[in-house]
Amino acid sequence: MARHMARSSAVCAILMLGAIGFDRSNSVEVFAAAWHWRCLVALFCAGVAVCGLRSRNALQISFAYGAAIISIMAVIEFAGTSAPPAMMENYMLAAIMVFAICLAAVPISFSAGLVTCLSAAILHPTLPLLFGTDSSSFVSDTIIGTAASLTVLLVIRKNEIDRRRRFLETLRYEYAAMELSLVNRELLRISNTDALTGLPNRRYFEAEAARLSAEKERKSVGAILMDVDHFKKYNDSAGHIAGDVCLRTVAQALACKADKEGISIARYGGEEFAAIVPSITALELERVCEELRAAVSRVDLPHPGLPGRSVSISAGLAWWDAFAGDPHLLLEEADRALYEAKAAGRNCVAWAGRVTSNASPSIVPDEVVSGTILSAHPGP
Repeated sequence: MARHMARSSAVCAILMLGAIGFDRSNSVEVFAAAWHWRCLVALFCAGVAVCGLRSRNALQISFAYGAAIISIMAVIEFAGTSAPPAMMENYMLAAIMVFAICLAAVPISFSAGLVTCLSAAILHPTLPLLFGTDSSSFVSDTIIGTAASLTVLLVIRKNEIDRRRRFLETLRYEYAAMELSLVNRELLRISNTDALTGLPNRRYFEAEAARLSAEKERKSVGAILMDVDHFKKYNDSAGHIAGDVCLRTVAQALACKADKEGISIARYGGEEFAAIVPSITALELERVCEELRAAVSRVDLPHPGLPGRSVSISAGLAWWDAFAGDPHLLLEEADRALYEAKAAGRNCVAWAGRVTSNASPSIVPDEVVSGTILSAHPGP
């Protein structure tokens, strides 16, 4: 706003010089006579007011600009007293026109505009009297000054109302956009969350797997597939409502441990859970998976279909030293490893039959061989 008014003040000064010298036949005499101490005082006031535009307060800037415009109007009228008597009315009219045009063209506050317009309406007819000039046009000057000031005041008021309306419309659009963004974010969260367990669902899991496969700098990645052991017997013995409680309990145990390890567990489907872990070694992947299995065992949730036994999970692992292929191939290997774990008696962790990188053998620990059970905890 200050820059805009500073530019406007420069334009006002140019208009002032043009208004003072618009009578070419007397312009030299007018400029010479206008170089009066009272004219210099008005110019000084205009300069001080323009310096006030450097303030950061919008109201102070508005008042400074109004004071500058009034001072410029006074300079033109002082010059008019030096012109021939027949030209003085033209200068008076030029002064009030410059005042009206410059003030109405700049967005200042209504309070500052009110003070400025009232000041101009009072000063416009009285300034010539300070020079002792003919006061026969005092009434007409008063009417013209008052009418111009009221017109400018109406324009300022309309500009202020328009600015407020635009501000409110902008604020409303921004609020609507923010609200829509929050709603979209919540919808995205709901669409990527399993309603029963609160874990990420399969949609989110597959999107995350696709994102990891698209990263060019990924050096290694591991996949974990977990399954609740004998879950059908649990449902058949206790009912599906109790089965839902069992899944939520298992999910909570897995999520708590996964958060500590910095990985994300998703519900893959039914009683299956899955995770893709980037930038991890094969041995570290085995340790994480074993701790997930142990976390579920520590819950010690009784299995109604197997008296004396607790709910447990089996897990299958797969690992690539470079993840540049189809993530579904990695999950297929983890799924085969899960079948190995089931065949070994459940409640255990098993590696995939073959660890590959881009369909070629990769270097893995010696204990990672086809069908090898890394940790076995015979159970239900």
